Amino acid sequence: MNTALKNFGTLFTETWGQYKERALTILGVMLLIFMIIIGGMTLAGVVAGFTLGGFDTVVQQAQGGQFNLPVLLVFCLFFLVITVLVLWYQSAIIAVVLDDNMGVREALRVGWQRLWSVGWIFMLGGSILMSGFLLFLVPGILLSISLMFALYPLYDDDLRGMDALQASRSYVKGRWWNTLGKALIIWLIAIVLDLIPYVGPFVNLLFMPFLLLFFVAMYRNLKETATETMGDAGRTGMWLLAVLGFILMLAGMIGAVVSLGPQLPGLLQQTQSQADRQVDAQLPQVVPPISQSGEEEQDVLASTETGDSIWHDPIGDVTEFGVGRWLDLQAVTVRADGGTLLIDLHTATPLSAAFNAASTTAQSIYRLAIVYFDSDVDRVTGGKAGKGAGRSGYDVGFDINLEAPRNDPENGQVHVGLFRLENGVRRFLGPLPEDHVQVRGNQIRLHLPYETLGIQAGNQVRMSFLEASQEQGSGLSKDKLIDL
Repeated sequence: MNTALKNFGTLFTETWGQYKERALTILGVMLLIFMIIIGGMTLAGVVAGFTLGGFDTVVQQAQGGQFNLPVLLVFCLFFLVITVLVLWYQSAIIAVVLDDNMGVREALRVGWQRLWSVGWIFMLGGSILMSGFLLFLVPGILLSISLMFALYPLYDDDLRGMDALQASRSYVKGRWWNTLGKALIIWLIAIVLDLIPYVGPFVNLLFMPFLLLFFVAMYRNLKETATETMGDAGRTGMWLLAVLGFILMLAGMIGAVVSLGPQLPGLLQQTQSQADRQVDAQLPQVVPPISQSGEEEQDVLASTETGDSIWHDPIGDVTEFGVGRWLDLQAVTVRADGGTLLIDLHTATPLSAAFNAASTTAQSIYRLAIVYFDSDVDRVTGGKAGKGAGRSGYDVGFDINLEAPRNDPENGQVHVGLFRLENGVRRFLGPLPEDHVQVRGNQIRLHLPYETLGIQAGNQVRMSFLEASQEQGSGLSKDKLIDL
């Protein structure tokens, strides 16, 4: 048997021949599973939106130090779904590059069948490399090259777990520097292609099947020229490294939770402040529109009447950065009127200023406030408000969001999304119809029919609200009982 390894040029030429025949199939598998991953992430996000009230709600709970069981379960489920999809992606790609006759559908099927075996090899190999790098740097570098072909024996010879890792070691044994040199050259080519101005990422995508096929050519050449098998040599040491790496990984995760957990609310708030500063730096100096008469727009809807419940909100208690500075509530009033609750939200500046500011940012939707109702006036049933508020018993509520299309503030809109609180979890009920929302000057009026909130005339309802951009004060407004 010829034990001489092929040089880089020979492998490159052979790979080019394979590439011309197999590139489209490999790209098809890559793009199809990538789309499945994106779809899975989107679906997981939708599920989180229905079960937890959306990403913003989760962030608010985290900033307030609230982590309940439903939130943790949804995050764990999201992580599991993404992990499975990524493993499927890796498994299908290896399957299709190893089999010259495999099509897209067959690659997906075989990839799914081998998914858990791929995950087990990744776990073992990752634990071994972690031990090697953290405790013994040089062995870590040596093992990273020796184990780089560990997935291939799974498909070629049905070797699993430690057997696959041992097979990769046996093929590279005695040819470590040769293997490293060829790998570095092909990786360098990929890096250079990616750096091409404008088209680099696209060219790199087209090169990816070639890169995968080149490593398969290296693997087959190493396997064909191997003079001995690893057998059980070094197996005990590999298992010890794997167990040690797993313990280190687990200890690191526990340490991160213990050390960073209490700091997470502050870190999230700091991250939000930094993001707001970046947005603020990109915003033009927005001046509230002036009416033709030369005076700022004022409320033109019906003024408050005797019997209204009124909250006077401090001006200047919102974030000083980004669009948040234009989302400062001045007052909130509510009045029962013939089977409908009329809720007026007054902002410190005309809403057109917020639309102008929002239209200059990449983000088009900004939350103004969240309103909470306790329809049965029972503080035991229902759920809690956000941002760490200790009060409970709220049954229903709604988010008030301002949306301004990019560079089109004239078409700014106010959207109201209704939700129900069940055991502390938001369940989306749908949007408030557009004809139930009126916007004039610095005022938003909402028409909420009793049946929308599940309340009846002659009873009472407890109400409170939260100013979304508020940075000062306790956050949640004072509860008030509204006579229906």
